Amino acid sequence: MTNPSQGDRPISFVALYTRVLKMLGSDRKLGWALAFANVVLAMAMFGEPILFGLVIDTLSRASLDDPAGIWPSLWPLLLTWVGFGLFTISCGAVIALLADRLSHRRRHIVLRDYFEHVLQLPLAQQADTHSGRLMKTMLQGTDALWWLWLSFFRDHLAAAVALIVLVPVALYINWRLALVLIILCVVFVWLTHFILRKTQALQQQVEGHHSDLAEQASDTLGNIALVQSFARIEHEVSALKNISQRVLGAQMPVLSWWALVNVLTRSATTLSILCIVALGAWLFTKGQTSVGAIVTFISFSGMVIMRLEQIVGFVHRLAMEAPRLQEFFHVLDTEPSIHDSPNAIDLGRARGAIAFENVTFAYDKKNPAVKGLSFSLKPGTTIALVGASGAGKSTALSLLYRAFDPQSGRITVDGHDIRDLQLAALRSNIGVVFQEALLFNRSIADNLKVGLPEATDAQLRQACASAQALDFIEQHPQGFDTKIGERGRALSGGERQRLSIARVLLKNPPILILDEATSALDSATETKLLQALDAVTKDRSTLVIAHRLATIRKADKILVMDHGAIVEAGSFDELYAQGGRFTQLVKEQFSDASGNFIS
Repeated sequence: MTNPSQGDRPISFVALYTRVLKMLGSDRKLGWALAFANVVLAMAMFGEPILFGLVIDTLSRASLDDPAGIWPSLWPLLLTWVGFGLFTISCGAVIALLADRLSHRRRHIVLRDYFEHVLQLPLAQQADTHSGRLMKTMLQGTDALWWLWLSFFRDHLAAAVALIVLVPVALYINWRLALVLIILCVVFVWLTHFILRKTQALQQQVEGHHSDLAEQASDTLGNIALVQSFARIEHEVSALKNISQRVLGAQMPVLSWWALVNVLTRSATTLSILCIVALGAWLFTKGQTSVGAIVTFISFSGMVIMRLEQIVGFVHRLAMEAPRLQEFFHVLDTEPSIHDSPNAIDLGRARGAIAFENVTFAYDKKNPAVKGLSFSLKPGTTIALVGASGAGKSTALSLLYRAFDPQSGRITVDGHDIRDLQLAALRSNIGVVFQEALLFNRSIADNLKVGLPEATDAQLRQACASAQALDFIEQHPQGFDTKIGERGRALSGGERQRLSIARVLLKNPPILILDEATSALDSATETKLLQALDAVTKDRSTLVIAHRLATIRKADKILVMDHGAIVEAGSFDELYAQGGRFTQLVKEQFSDASGNFIS
């Protein structure tokens, strides 16, 4: 998933706006109703200036000898004017209310859809996109959608319809005066198009820099301990300042161009009214128009200029939002490379028979992280993977829960290719304890219930007791309701790891993956925990990655990996007796300071 702000061609405004309106989803019928109401409202709003002109003409025809004689002609006009006014006010209020509700509701629906979509994207597709950038894209994209829906149904559709209706109406009343308004519209269209050509690419750059800014700030704030301990505050602030300067450098020319549009718009307002008054006066002296028609066209010019200002303002805002929407749609359109096949099945609770059959996987599709990997695991047994860092151990086991899919070979659970199983069903059968404890900024109970949302207090306590975590939890005044901070910063490394182990025990899956599960524990706690894990793993298929070889003495089989391949396999004693790579690892870990082996 690459960054669309840099290098991708901008989407046309028509295509972008069409896409936005298509996202109304289940509210599409309400959208059509609002669109129709906007058309009616736009047409009705022409009644006021026309009636105003007719009233002026009626008054100008009044006889000085009998001024009261105008009332039979004036009353119908005034009552009609009141009717039009009440209709436009009530219709406008209803449209505004429904448009507000529709846009707010759709905004939150799309936000939830985006959030769910990103969570479903495999790790391989998220590796190149920072979480800060994804968060910024979600918030700004949904804000832009909300504004477009709201402004479309509340203002801009009516403005566009009003301009379309205006031309034939104005031509019908007086084609000479109508030419002033038509020329005004043409000038506005040309000017807006010209400014867009000048600013669209620059605005794309601005949004790219904004995304860099969000990524930099999120990355820094997420590693405050590192920044402070290495005295990098000044450096990080300087880096943020440099990005901010790039934002301003690209943004200022855009603002200058749109400021020019604002000045020309205000000038056009004065010039158009002067032209209508001057031309109208000349036509009046020739007997080719009336005073009421001149007044009507002055009102028309005010309406046209107001609508044109609305449309120019809309185009300006759309030009600003277009790169954000393009980035939003780019993420939303990214198809997950790992997904359920059309005929995927729900395995139910697995027995735990696992087989890797000649599995090969490479992150870059060139240099395999695992190659030709083949082994099997019977239900209720334990296999340990050992080897140097980078040997492919964690990669191999991440393939089991489909964080990635292999380029060749297959992995089966109970005889089923895992690609034929529903993702949710597969992962519900697997519990993973990662080398880095992954915790939410929520309460201890909330973190534990990730694996079993309906868990009871008794189940929570039992899982924590088995993971040697109950003691430190009860030391907190709020117990299981204690908030543990972002990524569990309020806890020690060992406490975080014990919570992640308790979380898996609470889930109670038939398959366990322990990726250096005891690496952050002290020796005393590790010994207690291993005793608990012995009981827990009895009836489960367990795959263990361990650097501390003492923790895998009881494994049914140990696989020694090197450069993504299995180089030795057997029990602890069998491998040690072979005098190979495993023997060397054991001697390195069980030697004293003088290099003497400790049996």
